[in-house]
Amino acid sequence: MKTVIVEDSELIRTQLQRLLRQQPRIQIVGTATEETEATALILRTQPDLVLLDLSLAPGSGVHVLRKIREAGCGARVLILTNNTGQSLRLACQQLGANGFFDKSTELAECLAQIDALLPPLPNNESLRLEALHGTHLVDTPEQEAFDNLTQLAARITDAPIALISLVTEDRQWFLSHCGTEVRETSRSIAFCAHTILRNEMMVIEDALEDPRFHDNPLVAGGPRIRFYAGVPLVLPSGEAVGTLCVIDHQPRHLSDGQRSALKTLASSVLAEIELRRRLLHLEQESERRRAAESHILHLATRDPLTALPNRATFRDRLDQHVRFAQRRHTRIGVLFIDLDHFKPINDSLGHDVGDDALVKAAERLTKVIRNSDTVARLGGDEFAVILADIAGHADAVQVATKIINSLRTPFIAKGHTLHLSASVGVAMYPEHGGQGDQLLRHADLAMYQAKQTGGDKTCLYSRALSERAEETQALDTDLREALRRDELILHFQPQANLSAGTLCGVEALVRWRHPHFGILPPDHFIPLAEQRGFIGEVTRKVLDMALRQLRDWDEQGLEVPRIAINVSPSEIRANFAEMIEAALFRNGVEPQRLELEITESTLSSDGVETMQLLEQLRSIGVSIAIDDFGVGYSSLSQLHRLPIDCLKIDRSFIEDLETSQFDLSIVDAIITMAGAMKVRTLAEGVEKDGQLHILEGMGCHCVQGYLLSRPVPAPEAAAWMTDFMRQPRPLELAS
Repeated sequence: MKTVIVEDSELIRTQLQRLLRQQPRIQIVGTATEETEATALILRTQPDLVLLDLSLAPGSGVHVLRKIREAGCGARVLILTNNTGQSLRLACQQLGANGFFDKSTELAECLAQIDALLPPLPNNESLRLEALHGTHLVDTPEQEAFDNLTQLAARITDAPIALISLVTEDRQWFLSHCGTEVRETSRSIAFCAHTILRNEMMVIEDALEDPRFHDNPLVAGGPRIRFYAGVPLVLPSGEAVGTLCVIDHQPRHLSDGQRSALKTLASSVLAEIELRRRLLHLEQESERRRAAESHILHLATRDPLTALPNRATFRDRLDQHVRFAQRRHTRIGVLFIDLDHFKPINDSLGHDVGDDALVKAAERLTKVIRNSDTVARLGGDEFAVILADIAGHADAVQVATKIINSLRTPFIAKGHTLHLSASVGVAMYPEHGGQGDQLLRHADLAMYQAKQTGGDKTCLYSRALSERAEETQALDTDLREALRRDELILHFQPQANLSAGTLCGVEALVRWRHPHFGILPPDHFIPLAEQRGFIGEVTRKVLDMALRQLRDWDEQGLEVPRIAINVSPSEIRANFAEMIEAALFRNGVEPQRLELEITESTLSSDGVETMQLLEQLRSIGVSIAIDDFGVGYSSLSQLHRLPIDCLKIDRSFIEDLETSQFDLSIVDAIITMAGAMKVRTLAEGVEKDGQLHILEGMGCHCVQGYLLSRPVPAPEAAAWMTDFMRQPRPLELAS
């Protein structure tokens, strides 16, 4: 109900506004405090209700009432005043006031009358409104099919006005209107708001005789309704969304035939509404299917995280570019991009941080390349780029360099600052392949080469990379067979105590007796086993062979204090200690006679897990040595907390020990630090007497190297150790 408040007391005006706003069906369209302002406001807004104070400063509420009635305004007017004299009350009634209340004592009665003026709501109002808006007919342009029905209704009933009215939350809106240009009125004064409460036609033969409508603004003012007949438009689901109605300015009645015809026309209106609902439903269903198909296509062709083309789409586009390049005799560049050291981000910070970093990396890649090029996410932290119609490999390498530089700028991912780099492989059509899959494979090989040489760089494909890959694949197959055929063998290199000239132990070094290439050192196949995921089988094989050999020497009467084997960083994981303990038990060797050599990089891979595993190994008696110490980046603060027994000084510091002050200082520092930590030191790669004397002077405990013995098969190692232990003497004399 559109309401205007005319009241010059700010206190009362504010109180009225507060009370009326508690009723959601009442809309305050304006307030005024004096006569001229109030008259203009009412005539401009044509409200349904006016709350009018008679004492205005300046002016008079009586004058306002007279002016709006003279102007034909039929709004209901309720007088609120402190002057309740009978003569004033009669004067207001004669001017068309609809109620008279003492503002001091009868405010509650006034509010009750306002509430009574509102038409009741249907019991199913929420469902009714949902069904109405589901037709999508409210506020639509005029439609000929509906206009034809209203015109026919007007002719049949001989009425000047016919309407198809849709009753919304706060208004009745005319889907079709014949005989009036008005498109809507307030719901609070709508006859149709009463019609939708029933399931049958409502006929008001004389509105002035009906207590519900005699003072209705549509009766008292334009269009001065006297006669109304409306048929509710009830959907098959039971909701009345509006009416088909006819209106006259004179009292009258309808014949039975006219009533029947009006009901039939209402059925036609409903049929037209239902038809449009079904058409709309079909359109919506069609749109949903198109959206679903589009979504399915997106899922099939796009990476869900970055929205870049996925691997399948990339391959399809690459094949298209190759065919186009074949016809046009142009060149294509293919870049294979892999983010360096990305796995620790997911492991340490979580996949949500890693995913955010991948999204931002994808955005940077997209900005670097041209619109005519394609960037895709192949999976994980791997991306690929197609450089269409490019001049040559120099241009492709230049783009790859731009990509690397763009990724070097720090990322902010979920609040974390990340420093990333990438390895990029480049392959060119037609030089490096005539098919899409071949180009992608060769770019991948080039990327792998860039990563193998340190990462954060670009590598151009060459035939040598394929040959190396083929050789690696062959070795992969052969190595798996080698484990089955027992082709792995051990060589042993003694370790001697400097001060006592006695045997410290022996290191077991694995070799592969390849049927075609002969004896292969570990750097030819251990990295391959790590990459292909079966280094665990190699480690278990070596461990069993070493422990079995130690047991055999025991049975021969050769007392070797300790045997050492190298352990891959990838092996330091859950259940590793249990595997070691089982091997010791299986071969009947005491744990104190086994030393495991790990690299410095193992210490930084997972501090907590590494500490737990090393503590577990120490608890069963196995000793731990840090191999190649000094060339890694282990933290001293972490190192002193680790349960280690020996630091093996890397051979690179021993080689120039006699001539390099730098190496001399480094070795001295390592030995001093080891003494403070109370762990043994062992120098690798000792080949000269001078190196031996210097190490002895520094207090190094043990040495290993060609000066003593090369790594040799078990029988030769046994013969050397037997001879060495038979003649105990200072080590420098033994050499």
